[in-house]
Amino acid sequence: MIIDIRRTVIKKKLRSFFTTIAVILIIVLLLFTNVYKEEMLNVNKTLLTVIIAGLYILTIIFNVIRDFNYIYYNDDSEKIVFRYFSLSIFTQKKSSIEIPKSSFAGYKIEKSLIGLIEKIVLLQQLERKIARYPAVSITALNSQQKKNLIDSLNKYSGK
Repeated sequence: MIIDIRRTVIKKKLRSFFTTIAVILIIVLLLFTNVYKEEMLNVNKTLLTVIIAGLYILTIIFNVIRDFNYIYYNDDSEKIVFRYFSLSIFTQKKSSIEIPKSSFAGYKIEKSLIGLIEKIVLLQQLERKIARYPAVSITALNSQQKKNLIDSLNKYSGK
């Protein structure tokens, strides 16, 4: 089974780009034109601009906190291959986890921020101990992709 969320990543990046353009255009229109009257609904142009910019910044912070990752999962060979990188503009480190199916020891799902952030930790049996790989955010996966990933991992971990 292969899970590749390239299309989801492209959609998120395009949505972010167009949202940024729209916010900039709205702010420019508010500040430099007379489209919005000075005191409409008891909110002046400057306050409305600050509110719009603040909401936009909060949205960016929220998405950074959720830590969306590009994820590629493949279990078609003798190894479980899990490649990922953060979609945040601050980190572009690409990582890969490759675990032979014979030494795969399972996984753990960690949820935080009231279930808004989901991370998976892959485990590998090494001689006498179990290695724990760094947690990978699977927040960007849709529910069907998460189910497929969990079903596939369960097949190899014996759960």
